[in-house]
Amino acid sequence: MTTHPAPAVTRQSLLDTLQAFKRTSLLRATVELGVFDALAAGPLDPDRLARAVGADARALRVVLGAAAATGLLVQDGTRFALPPGAAELLVSGSPQYAGHALRINVSDWEWEAMRDLAAVVRKGGTLLAPDATEPGFSYWRDFAADGTFVTRAAAAALVESTRAWADTVPVPRVLDVGCGHALFGLEFARLHPTAVLHALDRPDVLDQARIHAERMGLADRTHCIEGDAFTVPLDGPYDLVIVANLLPMFPEDQGVALLRRLSGALRPGGRLVTVGFTVDGGPPAEEHAAHLLSLLMLVSTPGGEAHSLDTSRRMVAAAGLTEVSTRRVDPLPVHVVTAAPGVPTAVDTQEGTKR
Repeated sequence: MTTHPAPAVTRQSLLDTLQAFKRTSLLRATVELGVFDALAAGPLDPDRLARAVGADARALRVVLGAAAATGLLVQDGTRFALPPGAAELLVSGSPQYAGHALRINVSDWEWEAMRDLAAVVRKGGTLLAPDATEPGFSYWRDFAADGTFVTRAAAAALVESTRAWADTVPVPRVLDVGCGHALFGLEFARLHPTAVLHALDRPDVLDQARIHAERMGLADRTHCIEGDAFTVPLDGPYDLVIVANLLPMFPEDQGVALLRRLSGALRPGGRLVTVGFTVDGGPPAEEHAAHLLSLLMLVSTPGGEAHSLDTSRRMVAAAGLTEVSTRRVDPLPVHVVTAAPGVPTAVDTQEGTKR
């Protein structure tokens, strides 16, 4: 194993960490107030901007100064303007708008769950009731509305990993398990015009999946299965089963149980694909997103974490599946693992190399 020099802990690095929550609160407030939208047409002074967003002028002036100090805005004399990149990422009318990520990454429940991390560690799992694995956990509705920054890249990798196999299936029947936004299954269906998608999740979450299917013009090929992936009738068999961003919610034994159940819903020659962040033994700084996901799973589930790639492969094998290919979604610590029932066929060997 290669040893990588660790960066030193300094007073400045500690201060940056201590101040991080203030920067996050600042971003959340400026987006919620509509500051970036108000500045889209050009620079404004605090008084005019306060009238535009319906805020107190003095309080907004303090916020604007802090936003300029942290790089969210640019100050020129008494006026404030958008810095490069803000119009694309923080103005709500932009196709690249990323402000919706606040509902996911800065949700109230996550702040509360992280508040007493030491108590979670002493207990060995979440303090939340209900927790993220139970019905009534409202966060998943927000998650399903937009996905995350990596959703579309990971969905594209899934499609590419299964392309050679999918070309041999005339009418792929697809099950997207714990689908949330269903963008993984929908992206596959978009690129395979004969595919029929079955999206499985809880009823309140499936409302968002239906919205995405309608927006993508795929509502007529999308069917919803309401219920728990561990217990609901699966209505198989399927040619493709997708398990994206779901296994980290559960410890290994429960993951194996779920994959074994899903493998039973596959047709001979079908594919089961897992997608998710993995901790793969590299430098922690290069896998920080996976480690932070593990932290989130620690505070929100009884026993979940971002599994290692070896663990993911072990779960696949224990479920009676044979790995066909593995694709990393560079530069992210996200892997797409494609597996099939039984022994690989000649088609399997053409699907892609492991990397």
